[in-house]
Amino acid sequence: MGNKTVKLSDKGGYREIAVDDLPRNVRAAVTDLSAKNPVSDILVDQAGMLYRIHLTAPANIYLDVLAVA
Repeated sequence: MGNKTVKLSDKGGYREIAVDDLPRNVRAAVTDLSAKNPVSDILVDQAGMLYRIHLTAPANIYLDVLAVA
């Protein structure tokens, strides 16, 4: 993924995480999207089993992914 930063939502804001810490299908979506879009930061919001991936400018894409065990 190069020098892209992945940040996961936390109670007080966002914290940097390793992509390997995400569930398998969320990790695959993040890796695939970031490979095809020029972004510097990837924000991931978690609400239970639902993850919303936001690729920042210039792509400005949102993708909802349901984490499956």
